[in-house]
Amino acid sequence: MSASTLESDGPCAPSRHSQVGLRLKGRAALILLQIRQIDAARALARRGMFAATGRNTTSEEKIGDMDERDRHSAEHFSDLVGAIYDCVLAPTKWTEALAAIAAAFNFQNGVLAINGYDGRALVGAVFGIDAYWLSRMLDYGTAVTDLWGGPARLAQYPIEEPIVQSRAMPLYDRDRNPYFVEWARPQGIIDAVGVGFERNAAGVSNLSLGRHESAGVVSDADIDALRTLAPHLRRAVTISRVLELKTIEASTFAATIDTLGSAILIVDVDTCCLHANDAAKTMLETKDPIALKDGELVLPGMAGTFALKQAVRDAATRLATSGVRGAGIPTTCRDGSPAVLHVMPLHRPELTRPIGRRAVAAVFVSPSAAPPQMPADALSLLYALTPAETRVFEMVVGGQTQGEIASTLGLAVSTVKTHLLRLFEKTGSKRQADLIKLATSLSAPV
Repeated sequence: MSASTLESDGPCAPSRHSQVGLRLKGRAALILLQIRQIDAARALARRGMFAATGRNTTSEEKIGDMDERDRHSAEHFSDLVGAIYDCVLAPTKWTEALAAIAAAFNFQNGVLAINGYDGRALVGAVFGIDAYWLSRMLDYGTAVTDLWGGPARLAQYPIEEPIVQSRAMPLYDRDRNPYFVEWARPQGIIDAVGVGFERNAAGVSNLSLGRHESAGVVSDADIDALRTLAPHLRRAVTISRVLELKTIEASTFAATIDTLGSAILIVDVDTCCLHANDAAKTMLETKDPIALKDGELVLPGMAGTFALKQAVRDAATRLATSGVRGAGIPTTCRDGSPAVLHVMPLHRPELTRPIGRRAVAAVFVSPSAAPPQMPADALSLLYALTPAETRVFEMVVGGQTQGEIASTLGLAVSTVKTHLLRLFEKTGSKRQADLIKLATSLSAPV
């Protein structure tokens, strides 16, 4: 099946979903607001640019300055996302990406760990920690995990959700922890943020960022912005596993994916298949678990197909929020075994040049460590919920209070309320009882 054969396989008319653009604009505005909050907080900490100069500004000047800041913030955030996806093809660039993330959100250091199921380190990237302190990290063993509540508590923290150590363990006496007293404090590190990406049979992966005392406390605006970046980090880490953590030259991307055992397809904005490697061709020929209908990729369920199409459209727009839908779309093979799809935007011209200008995204299909769970996964697909929002939904349906959810997940009650408000907004619900009814409707036999 050649690229040209696939490209002409059925009509691929332009999108007729007129409301998609409006939804995407709303998401973009949210990202800009989050970044603007960070910029404003830092400006206040510096006592404000205009206060320092003593110059008054007109409303027109303020609006112009805000537009320019918005443009700069959006471009900067887009650069961060691009740097993250560059690491998929070149894992050695993770240190460079960590440095950019730490600088953007005012952290002193960063550590990314991608470990196999046997505990073997597959990728380890470190920024901002010199050789002496790095060598000493290994001396503290369980004292590090004790800061976060121990292994059992760590397993409760939601995937993709930035967890602030001081907020998750407010009653923990850090002065009695040797890792904090002997390692963190001497370097001026007063707090840390951790984000988990994987906790399954394939392995464990996470990111931790250390906050220096000179930067002040971790703010809600910092957390909101990191929460927006987290899906892209998770997707890049997961796809790196699919690509077997190999370094791939961008100019030979299309040729290289043909040599890999995992199914990989290149698609246009309407999910028309432009190129497929041998593993993907087999899936398309057997229609398991993906197939072509009128030339476009489809999954066994309507919700999965919708999520895939939306993820590809989001990737084509280059919006930072596209990571929410593209990181882990669950489906089921004909024999009942679980599988998962990941969508990666292809924004660099050298990636798509051999295939054609229509190419906007790569779709990776691989076995999943766990079967899809209803109704949470169905809700996540239909309403583009983050893993944290999905976890809160499950716990609300299970009858837990906001305080209990916050305690279990290591979040502030205000953060749980924020997740609930987003659940209400995305699902069109007005109260927690509506979420329970929605869960019941998705679980009911058809």
